[in-house]
Amino acid sequence: MSNHQIAFWGTRGSIPRSGKAFQRYGGATSCVELIGDGESLIFDAGSGIVEAGDAGLARGQRTFHVLLSHLHFDHIMGLPFFQPLWRADCEVHLYVGNLWPNRLVDALDDLMRAPFFPVTPGAFRCQLRTHDFEAGAALQVAGIDIQTLALTHPQGATGYRAQARGGDVCYITDIEPDAAMQARLQSFVRDAEVMLYDCTFDDDEFQPDHGHSTWQKCLAVAANAGVATPVIYHHHPRADDDAMDRIADAAMAINPNVCMARDGLRWTLESEQAARHAV
Repeated sequence: MSNHQIAFWGTRGSIPRSGKAFQRYGGATSCVELIGDGESLIFDAGSGIVEAGDAGLARGQRTFHVLLSHLHFDHIMGLPFFQPLWRADCEVHLYVGNLWPNRLVDALDDLMRAPFFPVTPGAFRCQLRTHDFEAGAALQVAGIDIQTLALTHPQGATGYRAQARGGDVCYITDIEPDAAMQARLQSFVRDAEVMLYDCTFDDDEFQPDHGHSTWQKCLAVAANAGVATPVIYHHHPRADDDAMDRIADAAMAINPNVCMARDGLRWTLESEQAARHAV
């Protein structure tokens, strides 16, 4: 079997952005996919999941697994427009680890109710399965072993570590780590091939108690934990292309293996990530 590909469908935090100043890095909110031979994992359901769903259907996929970090709106705003939910020939599994003992099915009802949405989740035509778990549990999804970690964020969030073909991939957003959380995080991501990390802020503009982190913290965690490729992700909604270029220059001066997430980026996982900026 071939190694997994990683595809970035949405890399922005808080709200989508558009316009000339956001063309190179993109403006869709959080959605990243691990794509294998006939199966995939989708992390988060921000506005980027609309394109992810269309692409999956186009390649013949009919079973979809969506692992949610949490239910803040930028991470779920694309879910009602995820086309597999509206297809009778599709099966969609949704996973969340920060709601227990509350249920994801009830949260979906709250998301899609009058006067905010014209129909309820009862209108979905797919076979819909919801999976509630407590962050820290081990999962197996689409044949992939996944570890989970509770993250420090308002109302909680879940980090994921997927044992993908080509190397472990860690998805860490949204997080504002204190010392104890950072120690747990570094153990969780140790020796991973790829770590996507919440880089909403720069150290100089960091705002405490917002539940987010910085790109400098991303590089520090990666260095201390032996992560091969740290990915600067969940960009500030006001960070335009020029601002992102400045972050890229500064980050690559510290760690030349860093990857700047951008909408449309895709690469195949392998021990040497030389091609990660090529597509």
